[in-house]
Amino acid sequence: MRKIACLLLLLTAFQINAQTFRYAARAGLNLADKTNTSGTFKLGLNFGVSAEYLITSLFSAEAGLYYSMQGSKFKFANTNLEHNYLNIPVLAKYYVHRGLNIFAGPQLGIKANVNKQAFGNKDLEQVRVEGDMVKPFDLSAIIGAGYLLENGFFVSANINAGLTNTAKSQFYYDDGKSTTSYATDKESFKNIVIQLNFGYCF
Repeated sequence: MRKIACLLLLLTAFQINAQTFRYAARAGLNLADKTNTSGTFKLGLNFGVSAEYLITSLFSAEAGLYYSMQGSKFKFANTNLEHNYLNIPVLAKYYVHRGLNIFAGPQLGIKANVNKQAFGNKDLEQVRVEGDMVKPFDLSAIIGAGYLLENGFFVSANINAGLTNTAKSQFYYDDGKSTTSYATDKESFKNIVIQLNFGYCF
């Protein structure tokens, strides 16, 4: 009887735990840019997984890990750059009505890679900016809304507003003939990303 009772308690605890956590996979589109540049929004993708802890029927906390093709595509030092990040958001979520929810919170971004593309003009035949012009970490604030269907599928939209300057105080670029340093002490380049996502909870 004791073994049966212990087994029932374990099964009950597992069921409660399964009902408390909700896991999801998602993918979506990015429109990304940086402040204080002459560029335009860059189209990219984001994808990853998340875990949501249901505190009550209305409130939850969510953390995720996403690969995000964002950063920027702008003419900076005569060069187009694309920055990709591994993003770790920690969000507070409130269910307004049934599956309709709003969420907000901070996000840590870890630089994954920088794709360097040469951009020529009449003054410089070819310029390549070094990848280390971008700081390894970025902090941003997220605010958004979504809707979760009863079958587990969901859609969401959010804005990620950068809080930190992503450019190092100095970097170097090479025109093929010489290497020149460029100082950014008085300039600030922050990420701004608009996202539209689709996913499934299980």
